[in-house]
Amino acid sequence: MSKADTLDQQALQSAKRYMGEVAWPTIILGLSLGAGYLAILAGSLTGQLPLWAAVPLMASVTYLSYTVLHEAVHGSISGSHPSLRWINESLGYMAAWILMTPLTAHRHEHLAHHRHTNSAGEDPDFDVSKIRNAPVDAALAALNVARGQYTYYVRHRWSRAQGKQNLYFCLEIAAAVLPRLGLLVAGYWQEVVLLMGIAWLIGLAIVLYLFAYLVHRPHRDVGRYVDTSTILVPGRLHKLVTWLWVFQNYHSIHHLFSRVPFYHYVRLFDEIEPIMRAKGAPIYQLTVRGMVASSREPEAAAAG
Repeated sequence: MSKADTLDQQALQSAKRYMGEVAWPTIILGLSLGAGYLAILAGSLTGQLPLWAAVPLMASVTYLSYTVLHEAVHGSISGSHPSLRWINESLGYMAAWILMTPLTAHRHEHLAHHRHTNSAGEDPDFDVSKIRNAPVDAALAALNVARGQYTYYVRHRWSRAQGKQNLYFCLEIAAAVLPRLGLLVAGYWQEVVLLMGIAWLIGLAIVLYLFAYLVHRPHRDVGRYVDTSTILVPGRLHKLVTWLWVFQNYHSIHHLFSRVPFYHYVRLFDEIEPIMRAKGAPIYQLTVRGMVASSREPEAAAAG
C-alpha cells in the first residue's frame, strides 16, 4: 500500500468514529426551524410581528434550514439506522419546503456537485463562482442555482427515475407553490413578497456564499482533498464564527466524509489535519486582509 493510500485509510478510520449515530442535534435544529418558520409567518399574517422584524428572522431561518436539508441529502440524520430513515426524510422534506428546493431534486443535484466539484460544465453549482463579481451577481447566482435544482433534475434524472421518484418531485413542487399562491390570492401579497421572496433570496444568497462560494474558491482545483477549503479564524472569534457558519468553514471535512454530521467536523479536522496538509488540502486563516494560507496556530481550532 502506498503512503497516499495509507494516509487515506488513516483518515477514514478516524472518520468512521463519527458516522452512523442518530443526529439528535440536527433533529432538534430541524424541529426548531420548522416551528420558527410557522411562528414567524403566523405572527406576520396576524399583525403581531412587524415585517421589519420578520424579514431578517425569516432570512435567518432560511439560511439555517439548508443545514437540515444538506444533512438529509446525505442520510446523516438517521445515520446507520434504516428504521429511522423516515425521520431523515421528513426533516429533509420540511427544510426543502422552507427553501423551495425539492429534496428529491436537490439530492440528485448535490451528489453531482460532489462528483464534479469545480469542474466547469459538469458541476451544477459552478454558477456560484460568479458571486464574487457584485451583489447583483450574487442575487442572480442564487436565482440560477435555485432554478437549476429543477432543471438539472428534469434534464439528467427524470427520464431514468422511477415513477415514484418523479411523483415525489411533482408533489414537492405543488406543496411549495400552492400554499404560497393561496396566500397571494387571499391578499397577503406583501407578506409573501417580503417573507417568501426577499427574505428567502437573502437567506439563499448567504447559503451559497458561505457553503458554496468561499469554501470552493478559486473554483479551479479538482480532486479529493484539494477542491474544498478549511477556513480558520485566529483567536477567540473562531468558535463564534464556526457556529454562525454552521461549521461549514470546515466544509472540506464534508467533501471528504459526507456521512459525518456537521457538528463533528471540528473534532475530525483536529484528528486528520496532518493528513490533510500532507495531501495538499487548502487551509486558510480568515483575517482582515482576507484569506491567507494557514500555518496552523493551535488555538485556531478550539471550537469544539
